[in-house]
Amino acid sequence: MDEAYELFWQFKYIEAEAVFQNLIAITDDIASIRSIYRYIGLCQLFQGQSANAQASWLLSIDQDTSLDELFIFLRNIATEFGHKFNHYDNSIIILEALQNTAPHDISLASKLDVLRDLARFYRAAFRFNEAMNAAKSYVQSAKDLPDKIFANYLLLHVLLQCGTQWEEILELASQQSTLIKLLIAESPKNLSHKEVNRLFSSGFHFPYIEDCPQANRTLQNKLLKICHDNLGYHQLSFANLQKGNRPLRIGYISHCLGKHSVGWLSRWIFKHHDHDQFQIYGYSFLDKPNSFDSVKSFIAGYSDKFYSFGYDAAEIAEAIRKDQIDILVDLDSITSDVCCDIMSMKLAPIQVSWLGLDASGLPTIDYFIADPYVLPDNAQEYYSEKIWRLPNTYISVDGFEVLFPTRHRDQLSIPSDAVVYFSSQGGCKRHPETVRLQMQILKAVPNSYFLIKGDADQEEIQLFFRQIAESEGVSGDRLRFLPMAPTEAEHRANIDIADVVLDTYPYNGATTTMETLWMCIPMVTKVGQQFAARNSYTMMMNAGITEGIAWSDQEYVDWGIRLGTDENLRKQVFWKLKESKRTAPLWNAKQFTRDMEKAYKQMWELYLQQ
Repeated sequence: MDEAYELFWQFKYIEAEAVFQNLIAITDDIASIRSIYRYIGLCQLFQGQSANAQASWLLSIDQDTSLDELFIFLRNIATEFGHKFNHYDNSIIILEALQNTAPHDISLASKLDVLRDLARFYRAAFRFNEAMNAAKSYVQSAKDLPDKIFANYLLLHVLLQCGTQWEEILELASQQSTLIKLLIAESPKNLSHKEVNRLFSSGFHFPYIEDCPQANRTLQNKLLKICHDNLGYHQLSFANLQKGNRPLRIGYISHCLGKHSVGWLSRWIFKHHDHDQFQIYGYSFLDKPNSFDSVKSFIAGYSDKFYSFGYDAAEIAEAIRKDQIDILVDLDSITSDVCCDIMSMKLAPIQVSWLGLDASGLPTIDYFIADPYVLPDNAQEYYSEKIWRLPNTYISVDGFEVLFPTRHRDQLSIPSDAVVYFSSQGGCKRHPETVRLQMQILKAVPNSYFLIKGDADQEEIQLFFRQIAESEGVSGDRLRFLPMAPTEAEHRANIDIADVVLDTYPYNGATTTMETLWMCIPMVTKVGQQFAARNSYTMMMNAGITEGIAWSDQEYVDWGIRLGTDENLRKQVFWKLKESKRTAPLWNAKQFTRDMEKAYKQMWELYLQQ
């Protein structure tokens, strides 16, 4: 049996099927035979034998099993292909076949599960039209309030990633807010674990759509309290932790501790931690088997103990319990249901949210790490977590790896004396009102061009930009759309083609902003009220520049025009940024780590006093 499974997960389906077929003749155990037929069906499916696959799967059903159980098994395999191996097409093949397997005999729950997974894997495979159709079918089929909320979340996720259908996005976001308010009013007490996991992220998209933190954070806090209360985890006793003079145990948990924005930025704190005073634990999950990640390896090398998990929350939680962590730091917030589940368990005396996103709103999170700029002075009014402001910046790095540029003006038919504006963001950040401001800048600056890059439905996003350009009197010939670079280091080098970077609003860049500043390129950002609308502001302040910081739409346009037309001003900003690498807080990760360590000590002292 082991040989057959090994061949299957090596994607050798012909060989695997032959071994499984031989096992049928020599296996007596009914449960094993059932499993074998299911795998035979999968092998046949991946060889293009859909009818044979359906027949094999039906042979696995007997008086002791149901069609729904078969669906659960096959959905789990589809999830393995998608999450573990990024083989989204295989996931989709399985799920599409399931839709054609006894469609009238399965439960509504199973139908919804398949639609939900199809929408997610189509989106991950950048098959946006199919993702949208699956998500819309899910929205139409959902009956219960938690299902309706998650269905809306999925459709919003697909629409925002496409980045163009903003009328529908705004209407759907309003519906989502109404549905979440209904759930809060009902205050359910018997939500299932699966329902809770799906609800954790259901307010994820609001910051992309509007800069309204007081309303959105209040909604988020109430929603996450309902999620926490329905899980019903029992509080651990921490009486025996951190007695004596041993170092404080700091645990960092994330599914992004690798080649991801969170990994690129957080790696420096691992490098600079004082291991005489702190023991550092890394809990990485959703890891791909047999894959090498240089950033993850870097982080693991500077950790006292580092784990690589799949996506079993119970397994991760057990490791954290055994390690007796004093301060558990969440880097994922609501980007991960696994992380929200684990943080809901309150596995450490102190739990902190940092870096990956705005705070989750979970009542088990004690502190949210900020700085003097990234949240406004009154922010504590609408955060459930205690805001802990570091003295300078909430993030700092020692720098970024940069290769040689592969994009040049002559390749893009841009004159050498032209002014080049640049923006590199995903479709979800392309709010039409900000794009309109960018076109007004372009219109006002002669001989200027706008380079646009980012994950999105490329055909749709190009049409979206061209339509707004035309409505503002700008020729589409002045727009250039760049493909994604194969590596982060090449992407950073190619930023050098720009004279000015135009930031997004109401959701700013973060890693992209730091990369821009590291490359010494002037940029324009509009400062808002929410965390997502103030990232570039704090980063620019901590790099020592105020040129390009706007507080209104008009200031955004004015700074864009001024930086585009004043070459001397651009040079001044360039030299300021170059000099800042020696002195600015944004580029002093060692001092930043000392500031974080001081915060951890003070948090611990407060805990002991309580």
